[in-house]
Amino acid sequence: MPTVPTDDDFRTYNRGVISEFRANHGTVSRPPFPILLLTTTGARTGRRTTVPLGFGVDGGRVFVVASKAGAPKHPAWFHNLRANPTVTVELGDSTYQAQAVVTTGEERDRLYRMVSDGTSAYERNTDRVFPVVILEGVPGPA
Repeated sequence: MPTVPTDDDFRTYNRGVISEFRANHGTVSRPPFPILLLTTTGARTGRRTTVPLGFGVDGGRVFVVASKAGAPKHPAWFHNLRANPTVTVELGDSTYQAQAVVTTGEERDRLYRMVSDGTSAYERNTDRVFPVVILEGVPGPA
């Protein structure tokens, strides 16, 4: 089974991606897919934290998946937005205030299938179901 990066590995990687994203108007060389920056407010600390995330678009709605590379627990940003659903999203050169809405049931499954066929290494790393979150107020890129 592939190993999941440590939280320190994630933080180091994310810092580089965030810097490149902001320096290049939303364009990055890694990962090799479009990303956005999501800023949440800490559930316990109240501190604002930003993470880069790949995203999907469904009929103009932007959504993200809380996979954390298949780690056994949900990422901290997911716990934060459940406690404080008002988030900030940077997409390209634009910044949006958004409401994070956690999907359930058939909607969650349909959106998840848009970004995964269910066979990724992330899914093989864990038994947990990856939450799918719609970022209301963020227009899908043209």
